[in-house]
Amino acid sequence: MKRSSTSRGWSPLEATTTTTTTAALFILLAASAPATASPQQPGLLSPREMMLSPSLAATEGLPACDNLVVDKRKYNLQPLAGPHTVVTYEYARPAHFNTTYTLDLCGGLKGEGGKEEERCADGTRVCAITHRWDPKENKATAVERVIPIIGGDEKGMTWEATRLEAEGDKKKEGLRLTLTGAATYQQRKQRAVIEFRCDTDKVGTEGEWESIDKYKPNDKKDEKRIKRDEKKDESTPEQQLKKEGTALLWEGYRRDKDGDVERDTLYLTWYTKHVCDAAADQPPPEGGNESKHWGFFTWFYMIIFLGIAAYLIFGAWLNYNLHGARGWDLIPHSDVIRDLPYLMRDLVRSLLNTLQSSGTRGGYSAV
Repeated sequence: MKRSSTSRGWSPLEATTTTTTTAALFILLAASAPATASPQQPGLLSPREMMLSPSLAATEGLPACDNLVVDKRKYNLQPLAGPHTVVTYEYARPAHFNTTYTLDLCGGLKGEGGKEEERCADGTRVCAITHRWDPKENKATAVERVIPIIGGDEKGMTWEATRLEAEGDKKKEGLRLTLTGAATYQQRKQRAVIEFRCDTDKVGTEGEWESIDKYKPNDKKDEKRIKRDEKKDESTPEQQLKKEGTALLWEGYRRDKDGDVERDTLYLTWYTKHVCDAAADQPPPEGGNESKHWGFFTWFYMIIFLGIAAYLIFGAWLNYNLHGARGWDLIPHSDVIRDLPYLMRDLVRSLLNTLQSSGTRGGYSAV
């Protein structure tokens, strides 16, 4: 059943416009296709992720900052990426010292300036540098020691994480992360224990000291304390230089015994909202951990769309140049396309008639 073409001729540009309109339907279909697997309920893990969840046993390598799985919960510590520093000072008669403890959980540290032997190697995750300080000149005069607390080959590093229960106090809930480095200092193994505590009012970057090489500024109170200390021959133990509301706190760097193994351990407490149970239960931020690649069905529909579009455009070009076609005749199989509504109508009628006839009772009628 063939219909006559319209009397008005079409140009190739009009045929291309019709093709583009048809192809737009495929674009909408492709855009609606899921790029990734269906999302899970926030805070719950898939069976595969549960198998990857760290236990109390140490795990080799380093944890993923943006997807730290502990006790079937996901933590995103990516907002805490970058170098963070705590500064301590100590007066051990007759010298003054300050020590900078710098860590980056999500990437290796990279030193800037200074001599190479006076800083930790690039890639170190936790580094301590002790400076001899001149309080009169208010500047560092020499580097006393450089300790790669978490350094060395990443394959030799281990970590373990434990979720801290709230126990009635919101600030007690959080996460304990223990990192063990591959490097040693004076033949002693090194370790860092970081307790992340929930504080909904803190991001985790508040109150950090301005410079890792700055000693506590001298004022009259400090001058009196120094004079009194010297007069009484008293030393000042190592303590943190901090501001009001500091989020990252230094709890000590001391030598511990783990069985027969002697190691130096850095203890830190970090107050941040990113380890609260509410934050762990939230879905990842938009554009954060979700896959940025197209899924299988998106590619499938896109390939179909491009194939059909190329076929229609190339066919219209051939019909125009080889056969001088105009209007609907430019489109390949234009007769089938024009007859498609009628064919669909006949198909629907045939199906309805088949269904209706199958519902009638066959055989002889009752007399």
